[in-house]
Amino acid sequence: MLLFFDVDGTIFDDERRLPASVKPAMEAAHRNGHSLVINTGRTLCNLDRRLDGFPLDGWIMGCGTRLTWHGETLQAMEYDPERSLRLRDLFRDMKMPAVYECDTAMYFDPENSGHPAIAGFRKWAETHGICRDIAESDPEFRAVKMFCFAKRKDIAAMKKQTAAAGMPYTAINRWPEGWELVPAGYSKGKGIDLLRKKLGVKREDCFAFGDSRNDMTMFRHVAHSVSMGNATDDVKAACSYMTDRPENDGIEKAMKHFGLI
Repeated sequence: MLLFFDVDGTIFDDERRLPASVKPAMEAAHRNGHSLVINTGRTLCNLDRRLDGFPLDGWIMGCGTRLTWHGETLQAMEYDPERSLRLRDLFRDMKMPAVYECDTAMYFDPENSGHPAIAGFRKWAETHGICRDIAESDPEFRAVKMFCFAKRKDIAAMKKQTAAAGMPYTAINRWPEGWELVPAGYSKGKGIDLLRKKLGVKREDCFAFGDSRNDMTMFRHVAHSVSMGNATDDVKAACSYMTDRPENDGIEKAMKHFGLI
């Protein structure tokens, strides 16, 4: 079996604490012959070191933009610095503040940071040593996934303008005015398809565990979808089974329910 796990709100609880039951449950599943894959919106620069030592076979990062299997990179999508700066200029013109979640760092545009939530992202990035301001000469500014702040009516215009620039993005509503932006054609679900086809694993032999709207594409690409007890109602409605909250041993309980451990 292939088991896919979101990170924030799934492996970690909503306060980003790691429940004591998670690692033993995943170790037991691995001993039982199941392959374990992290499937996260986080990009390479922002992986949580608390997952070091977990029995992981693969990673799907940045909502499907980067895939690895036992250390082999199967897919890595990013824009070169020139196109990334064009993307920055486009978001400046739209007056749409954005955080650029690249593989090397989280980048911020000081000239387009007019939303209060930007400060929270910057504080997080500074705390974890991955904060950079965009510089014209930085060869490592390679845009991948973003988080932007805009009213719903402006997101349609963003999709049209990024598509017209040859760098189309899709949007997932995460907060009232907070949007996760993913390059068009990529998602957590499509990452699952790529990996299972490479490995020759059938859809009915795949499980996905998640809690948020970017996990709903995972649910559509596996036979067995598990929402955590802290998920929003629309996420719960999209899954085939609902488990308990992370801090109440939700991962362990779901694995036991399906006979994975």
